[in-house]
Amino acid sequence: MSEPGSSRPEPNPVALPGARLAAIVDSLDDAVLTISLDGIILTWNAAAEHIFGYSAAEVVGSSVDLLIPPGLRHEQQRILDRVRRGEQVIHHETCRVRRDGQAVPVELTVSPVCDSSGAVVGAAAIERDITERQRAAEAASRLAGIVESSDDAIVSKTLDGVIVSWNAAAERMYGYTAAEMIGRSIYSVVPDALQEEERQIMRRVARGEHVAHYETVRLGRDSSEFHISLTISPIRDSTGSIVGVSSIKRDITDRKRGEEALRQSAKMEAIGRLAAGLAHDFNNQLHAVGGFANFASRDAGLSPAARQDLLQIQKAAERMASLTRQLLAFARQQVLSPEILDLSAVIADAHPMLQRLIGADTDIQLAFGRGPKWVRVDRAQLVQVLMNLVINARDAMPHGGRIVVRTETLEVSPGQMVDRIGGPIEPGAYAHLTVEDTGGGIAPEHLPRIFEPFYTTKEIGRGTGLGLATVEGIVSQSGGHIQVESAVERGTTIRILLPLTLAPDATLPAASFAAPGDSQPRKRVLIVDDEDLVRAVVARTLQEAGYEVIKARDGREAIDCLEQVGGSIDLVLADVVMPVLGGPALAMELERRYPNIPLVWMSGHGRDVELWKEETSREHPFLQKPIPGEVLLQTVAQVLERQSVRG
Repeated sequence: MSEPGSSRPEPNPVALPGARLAAIVDSLDDAVLTISLDGIILTWNAAAEHIFGYSAAEVVGSSVDLLIPPGLRHEQQRILDRVRRGEQVIHHETCRVRRDGQAVPVELTVSPVCDSSGAVVGAAAIERDITERQRAAEAASRLAGIVESSDDAIVSKTLDGVIVSWNAAAERMYGYTAAEMIGRSIYSVVPDALQEEERQIMRRVARGEHVAHYETVRLGRDSSEFHISLTISPIRDSTGSIVGVSSIKRDITDRKRGEEALRQSAKMEAIGRLAAGLAHDFNNQLHAVGGFANFASRDAGLSPAARQDLLQIQKAAERMASLTRQLLAFARQQVLSPEILDLSAVIADAHPMLQRLIGADTDIQLAFGRGPKWVRVDRAQLVQVLMNLVINARDAMPHGGRIVVRTETLEVSPGQMVDRIGGPIEPGAYAHLTVEDTGGGIAPEHLPRIFEPFYTTKEIGRGTGLGLATVEGIVSQSGGHIQVESAVERGTTIRILLPLTLAPDATLPAASFAAPGDSQPRKRVLIVDDEDLVRAVVARTLQEAGYEVIKARDGREAIDCLEQVGGSIDLVLADVVMPVLGGPALAMELERRYPNIPLVWMSGHGRDVELWKEETSREHPFLQKPIPGEVLLQTVAQVLERQSVRG
């Protein structure tokens, strides 16, 4: 009521609520309209005009079908049928059509309108435009799909490390399902030694920092460790406050292994180059030491003691030569003399020697598969492989045991992967050699390094660390593959695969290696080597066998010698690596000027010689220094005999 004396009129108690209601309806962001039971629009608010593009004057009195896609009009009829029964339809999502023909997704709530008697006379509809909500839901769905389909583990957690979300890649990476991890602490998959590191990262992110591409280690379900690259970012709420942490984790274990393999390969290459250089210098000196000791030991006036001393010098030189061959073998720079051999037959021939080598308390058993297994290998190197493996097996069984050497064939089909240290094996037929022992086995931490040179698991003084390095070098250089399987107290198995080849042709004639006799004309040999002592030893060996010898220090001096004698040289015996004019250049000059003079290489180097042989001629024999006298004479005689046959 108004105050006494006031001229202000009394408000209408009925009209005021109606006006207020209309104002409220018109101020809503949702479209509000009333419809008769036969679908005629009766009222239309301002929001309806904004959402659908029609004014009230355009639609009031028209059918509501104006707003409904033809395919959904049956749905509208069902809604009106429910309203007639007094039911209410709440939060129904459907579609409407704007004036411009554009579809509008709406959330619909429809209620019955009753008269004073309670009879349903119409329907009131509230229609909310949910376009933005659907876009947000679609974006969230796409984002969730991206997260779930990602190859990277994506995990969110609270600031104290409790896991909130865990995608499919995280399940694959860690081995735990989302149900197992959500609610658990992230520290449960962090190694103990890295717990403090993880806490420091969490504190940095809580301050708003981003941590990108940080490499660390995590634990899988089986407690195995794997390497990850980690990117962590803060999660903020609508006010900008940091409420959590999001992390993206990529498994980089394979990459780390590849990097380690590359480092190991580079290290082996560096050691191999060093070994090759050392072996070259050693071989030249050993050639002189062994040669001169041999000459001196033939002096008839020597005392027995002096002769014995010289024999010991020769043996020491031979042992040193064997060591340099091992260095070249593990560096894969040893020059091989391959021939086609039956793998099983070579092992059977070597069995008595191997048994004597390891002693009576260890038994070697042979188990050969059916038929010959022809492989193209260097016989001496194959025996060395067997010796090294058998000695290693013996050392693993100090109280005796059993060694089993097996051979069989193995067919690797295309697409089949047979893993080994160093990579997969190419398809094809292989001879499969295994050497098994019943020793103490090799601890897992040693297995990745067992082929490293100078790495040994034996106590000080019992191993050089060259045994398996040599074996791996010989096998690889022969085109084969090697694998080691071992477990502590369960023994060790070495597997070697060598490519099978065709059986040798038994009809080839055997060559004669006779040195020139008194009735034969003296053959003239040109020796070309920059090492004075090597030239002296080779020259004396040939001269004592009846050859005439001319000596040159390098390729240029050798050409001068040839010109002086008018090319009347029967054979050139040349080093490969020399100053001024090296072996390959000398070979080219010989082929151009004196193509009928045969050439024999000699060198302390290995792989480089093989490369030069490819660039010159496959017909040139090669002698690895230090050269035993009988090998030198046999090779020279063989080459000269073949030359005389070609005549």
